[in-house]
Amino acid sequence: MNKFEKEIKNYISGTERMSGFDSYDSAEGDMSYFDDSSDFDGDGMSAYSGDDAMSFASGSNTNVGISDPYVIQYNNSATTDVTAILFGYNDYFGASNYGNPASVTLTNLQGGTYGRLIAQSNNKFFKIGKWRFQSATASQLQQTLTINHVDANGKSYTVPLNLSIMRDAYQQQSDIIDVTKPVTVDGNTYITFTLKASTTFVISMFPVAVLSGKAKLNGGAYDNTARAPRLSGKNVAPVIIQTSQSVKGIQG
Repeated sequence: MNKFEKEIKNYISGTERMSGFDSYDSAEGDMSYFDDSSDFDGDGMSAYSGDDAMSFASGSNTNVGISDPYVIQYNNSATTDVTAILFGYNDYFGASNYGNPASVTLTNLQGGTYGRLIAQSNNKFFKIGKWRFQSATASQLQQTLTINHVDANGKSYTVPLNLSIMRDAYQQQSDIIDVTKPVTVDGNTYITFTLKASTTFVISMFPVAVLSGKAKLNGGAYDNTARAPRLSGKNVAPVIIQTSQSVKGIQG
C-alpha cells in the first residue's frame, strides 16, 4: 500500500469513528443531539453547515421520514404578563384551562385541540428534537422557559431554556428563534414561561422519537423515529476554505 492509499484509509477510518452518536438518549434531554438533518432532494445531500446538516436518527437514517410538528399558539388577552404552561398531564389536565390563566387562549394550529395533545402526551411519550418560537413581541423572545419534571416519589428537577441567548447571530428574522434542544415529554413533564401582556406566542415542536404501543400491536416498531427538518440556513451557500498549505497530513 503506497503513502497516498494509507492516507485515504486513515481518513476513512477517522470518519467512521465520528459516526454513531446515537446511544446517549438516557439523559432526559440534557444531552445534545445532531437531530436536524437537511432534507434530501433529487440533487443529493445539501452542503454541510454546522449542526443543521447532521441528522438525529441512528446509523443509516436516510430512510427516516421528516418530523410532523406539534404547533400550539398562546394568546394573552390580558394587559398584564401571566405565567403560561405547556404540557403537564398529571398536574394540569383536569385544571381549568389546563393550568393557564383565563386570559390565555390555546390553539392547536395543526388541527385537533390542545387538550388532545396534552392527553396524548400521557400515553404516547415523545422526544422533541427541535423547537421554533415565534412572536411579534420582541420581549417574548427574551424570556427564559423552565422545563420541569416531577415524579410521584417526590423527586423533581428543572432546566432553564433561555431564549435570549439562542438566536443565531446570522438569523435575519427578528420574530423567530429556532432552538435545538432535546426534551422528553411524558405525563410528568411540563414547561412554564412568562407570556407577555397582549401577546401571541407560537411554539412549534418537532418530535424525533415517539413511543406507540398501538404501532407495536399492529406489527410495527414500538419506538418510531423521525428527522427534525432543517429550519434555518436553507439558502446558505456551501462553505469553501481556501488555503495555500498542504493538506496531505490531515487525518481523522
